[in-house]
Amino acid sequence: MDEVTEAVEKAKKDWEETYGKTLDYIKAIEDYGKSSDQKDSLPRLNGLAQDGLALLSSLQFNLDLLAPQLPTDEDIQSANNILESWKNQIQS
Repeated sequence: MDEVTEAVEKAKKDWEETYGKTLDYIKAIEDYGKSSDQKDSLPRLNGLAQDGLALLSSLQFNLDLLAPQLPTDEDIQSANNILESWKNQIQS
């Protein structure tokens, strides 16, 4: 596996991890105040969610730069499909 392919795989792995954590932070913000067991403050949760969204945007940008450098047209098309999926996930 070449360096570009490895970087794309790392970006995909990082995306899945960050996306899941960010959704958890957003859910915690939605549920804030509904129970007496509050582990984090609302500003902290908001900051963590914003950091997660910024990282997702950065990963999307990185994949956008890496996609044209992939070795085959099939890989490039696959990366472009992933980018579209990521854009839809961020907007939802």
